Amino acid sequence: MQTMTTKAAPSGLNSNAGFTLIEIMAVLVILGILSVFLVGTMMRSGDVVRAKNTRMFMDQLQTMAIDYESERGDFPKSTFPNDLPDMPSQTNMGSEMLMLSFYPADNSYGAADVPEDRLCNTDDDSTKKAISSFSKGMVFELADDWDNPIAYIHRRDYGKKFSYVTISPEDGSTIESVVEAVKSEKTGDYFHKRRFQLASAGADGVFGTDDDIHNFTVEVDGEE
Repeated sequence: MQTMTTKAAPSGLNSNAGFTLIEIMAVLVILGILSVFLVGTMMRSGDVVRAKNTRMFMDQLQTMAIDYESERGDFPKSTFPNDLPDMPSQTNMGSEMLMLSFYPADNSYGAADVPEDRLCNTDDDSTKKAISSFSKGMVFELADDWDNPIAYIHRRDYGKKFSYVTISPEDGSTIESVVEAVKSEKTGDYFHKRRFQLASAGADGVFGTDDDIHNFTVEVDGEE
């Protein structure tokens, strides 16, 4: 005769199976914190790469401006000349003037081409007649890796205030800044006092903050 053995179900099976609502909520909270941390880390890492690429491009622009001076006897102006056939807005003027110097409408000077992703127009200005070698009348600026204009100031314009418009990389809002040439706290002189200054607003898109990028080293706590 066979004896049938029946196993008793463990007690409390229904109460212990799966996750409780509180446990699920705790996991979701932890995942949310981790995702914020990871996104923030990735964004900071991306900004480090963008800053490095922007410095490299500014080095290229500096070389182009020096080459221009070797051929023309002076660095590109950072204010519009009075003989322009059509006058753009005064916003982003230094960056736009750098473009117009490198790529004039009469093709009297031929700088090395820059990629199209290095062109921006954050103030959205244009002229009826093209004032550069580009066919369209859009007045471009030379852009950093956040698609904002790289400010340019000729030494003759040190001490002047220039209006710049940038686009916030965070929320796409428009930011208006005043850009001036920077002096060294150590010497009291302007950086590159015999040449020119270049500046990027950096990751926050705001000129005049700690993450600005220049074609020189600004002192931090009294050190260069």
